[in-house]
Amino acid sequence: MVTAAAAVSGAGVCAVPATDPDIPAALGDQVCYHLVRTLAERVGLATAALTAIIALTFIGLSRLAAGERRRETADRI
Repeated sequence: MVTAAAAVSGAGVCAVPATDPDIPAALGDQVCYHLVRTLAERVGLATAALTAIIALTFIGLSRLAAGERRRETADRI
């Protein structure tokens, strides 16, 4: 989702706007478009990897906290 959003929002800067309405706008620069697409893919992959790392960290911490609570209740008995 991040990759698609970055590619769509960034690809618009590659088009050359026409200042005169009688002159048609030029086509977008293919090198710019490819660069934006490549960077968007990298940002998407990095975001996915960081999201997975953060989610796994939270899961691990919650399991650690649950294990500590079990030990404390066992010590009281």
